[in-house]
Amino acid sequence: MANQLFENFPELQYTLSDGKIVTIKDFFRKATVEQDAVNSVIDYSYYELLDGERPDVVAAKLYGDSDLHWTLFLVNDWSNYYEWHKDQETFSNYLTEKYPGVWLTATNTTDIVDATTYSSDGNITASSKFHFGEQVTNGSSTGNVIKIEPQQKRICVEGGTWLANEVVTTDRVDDSHLYVVTDPTPQKSFTILSVQNGVDGTAHYKNSAGVKKNYIDTGFTPVTYETVEFDENEKKRKIKIIKPEYIKGVVSEFETIMMG
Repeated sequence: MANQLFENFPELQYTLSDGKIVTIKDFFRKATVEQDAVNSVIDYSYYELLDGERPDVVAAKLYGDSDLHWTLFLVNDWSNYYEWHKDQETFSNYLTEKYPGVWLTATNTTDIVDATTYSSDGNITASSKFHFGEQVTNGSSTGNVIKIEPQQKRICVEGGTWLANEVVTTDRVDDSHLYVVTDPTPQKSFTILSVQNGVDGTAHYKNSAGVKKNYIDTGFTPVTYETVEFDENEKKRKIKIIKPEYIKGVVSEFETIMMG
């Protein structure tokens, strides 16, 4: 009966950790609407995933039926299959894709952007020194700006090879046709203080009490994007499950709710 329940559900493509693409049923849209009704008849427990354990493997281990993997997503109120805990290889690939490029850090915020001021008629009299998407160079290598974070005194560049103490320069011609500028210098540049891979960049700063700030302050230490992502992924290792002795009753009730 559980399989028949999903016959009319739309399908979606899901990529497994080994790269294999499978077609699965997308039951999330309706299931989340009925979440409160389902919760009223479920008695939960918890299960800690081993690295690389797939939903179907866990369902087979707990309930003796791999087809009941959908119940794991239902009770954890996830909106898609990609919210499942990522194994080491999948997590590494995810970070590489989400955080491309390298961070080039400057000494001062004003190395990244000019202070914006206005003339008496309201025109901008200063502009950003680096623009999203523009090409930059160190003389022997080039890349494109994909992120600009003045508060962190850095730009993220994809492509090229970069080292500390090199000078990174825009490849832009004079942009005075865009702004009324006080400094019409065609190119903007700064000496690179440090170079970090995208995932190693600072996401925020945190103190011993867990308070977060977007800027450095006394008692606050930097937290990288990798650390943030790792912590979030580890939270998904401990999942909520339906106690095995109640699984048949819950599936039956869920069928009634979905078909009602």
